[in-house]
Amino acid sequence: MTAAPRRAAEAAGAASGPLAGGTVVLLADALGGVVKIPGDVVDYMALTGLLLACAGLAGVLRLARRVRPHRLTAAGGALAGLGIALAGAVPAVPVFATGLMAAGLLASPLLAVPRACAARTPGAPAWGQAAALAGTAAAAWIATARSADPGTALVVAGLLAAVLAAAFAAGAGAAPAPSGRPAARGALRDVRAALPVHLLTGWIVGASLMGGLHLLTFRWDLLGADPVRYLAWALLPALVLVVLGRRAAEAAQTLPWLLLAGAAAPLLMACAPGPELLAAGFAVALAAACLATAALDTAVLRPLPETRLLAAAGLTGAAAVVGAMAGFGCAAALRGSFAEGTALALTALPPVLGALLALLVRGPELSPPPFLHVRALSVPRGKVPLRRAGLAMAAGETVALSGPGASVLLAALAGHAPCRGRILLGGADLTALDAGQRMRLGLCHLAGPEPRVPDGRPVAEGLAGHAHAMGHADPDGAARAALDVFPALRGLGGGHVTTMTDAQRHLLSLAEALLTRPRLLLVDGIAAGPSAGAVHAVLSRLAATGTAVLVAVPAAPEIHALARRGYAVERDRVTEIPVPAPDEARRPAVAESTGGSAR
Repeated sequence: MTAAPRRAAEAAGAASGPLAGGTVVLLADALGGVVKIPGDVVDYMALTGLLLACAGLAGVLRLARRVRPHRLTAAGGALAGLGIALAGAVPAVPVFATGLMAAGLLASPLLAVPRACAARTPGAPAWGQAAALAGTAAAAWIATARSADPGTALVVAGLLAAVLAAAFAAGAGAAPAPSGRPAARGALRDVRAALPVHLLTGWIVGASLMGGLHLLTFRWDLLGADPVRYLAWALLPALVLVVLGRRAAEAAQTLPWLLLAGAAAPLLMACAPGPELLAAGFAVALAAACLATAALDTAVLRPLPETRLLAAAGLTGAAAVVGAMAGFGCAAALRGSFAEGTALALTALPPVLGALLALLVRGPELSPPPFLHVRALSVPRGKVPLRRAGLAMAAGETVALSGPGASVLLAALAGHAPCRGRILLGGADLTALDAGQRMRLGLCHLAGPEPRVPDGRPVAEGLAGHAHAMGHADPDGAARAALDVFPALRGLGGGHVTTMTDAQRHLLSLAEALLTRPRLLLVDGIAAGPSAGAVHAVLSRLAATGTAVLVAVPAAPEIHALARRGYAVERDRVTEIPVPAPDEARRPAVAESTGGSAR
């Protein structure tokens, strides 16, 4: 899947929950009249549904081990939307209450999975928050347009939310997959530090919405759908602010300022001389809260390994929900002791404290970019098509590949297989170069079972031709030196490839790689068998000089012998796997010289 459809699917998933839940909250009083219960009871049901969503996250983490998270989210979100629609279509208290409660529980994956999916892509957390804000705006406009018929409004919102959640299933491959990658330094510390900050971002939303809507109703006597209409108009500039300010969400250093902006919003509302300026306070509060959440996700979730990413996204999402409920309740409680404006202004104090707590979220320690960075690489045709594969490795590192797609991935990196995506090597994009250019420029070389020396030419002559193409000043001397590295090849320069054994062909293919002097060496199918000792020794020496070595090997023992890190390459994912260091007693013997016998 290309980036645009995948991001559209992620945006749909992020928007579905706020669309359905926001419609219920904004139409609480009107729905109470239809169902024949007080509007406060509808609010209580909606808040209980949110608590059930938080409680259901534990089950989501269990199910995510057996079901792909994006499919689980699509199914749960679609059923939750249908539950909301059912509550609007059948205005009987048992059906209404059951629909809201079931929707809350089924919507649990929406609290975590869309944010976890977006965390890995730069800029995606801000776009995800913009999508959630768009869903809230849609809820406000539906509530405004259908305020006289709240049941129909709930049916429309529920069905739209179900369709959006189902569309999230199209984000295949975007959901986090299990990995053995360790957490970056400081990452787990930042998760703990982020919890109270997430709680306070939720507080900003809950307190501002509750207090602002109440002020619109009782200070300026705006009744019915009028307060929600002001909110609906305010959400449009809030969405624009999030889109324009998305770069502010790329650094943890912006968090204190965003929280202070969110704290200023209740003060703006409390002092507003008219409903228009109060609506501007809605825009400031919601935009600041969304950007702060995106900044937290960028700083806290992105450095985590996939095995902890979903749990951290769920935990922080639950903290934001609890914070919103606390702000919602506190704004209502303060009105019992203070005037309307004063009560709303007092809700600005906790976010100011949050700005101080945000200083504890420093983000992961910066590390240099990977030497090889493969992003969203897809090979649509071939024995094992790949979809959105990704890996990273450092210069001088040896990484092993296993699985059915390992050879396909190496061929794509070398330029021998048509592919889509990005291949960055030392900051340079290889996708603009063909296979010959990649090799001639010394960027990468694929060493496989069959050498490049033509069958009809002597081995030394063919190697000399390759050395000349690589720019060696003395091609004949370079060819002889490459053959002399391997004792099994000495004296075979006058022979032909057709007379060689398989092991000798493997070594000859590696001799060609030595003449290329690549920055990235791709080794496919020659790291095992009788020539393994010689191949391993040469690869170790090349890695010591800074060459990145990527090896496709067929079995786990070979991975242990060659690398400390590996990837399993399957049709729809590339999963990093832990490679424990083997005991010296179990390590294959490697000859002192790079030659070892290859007979």
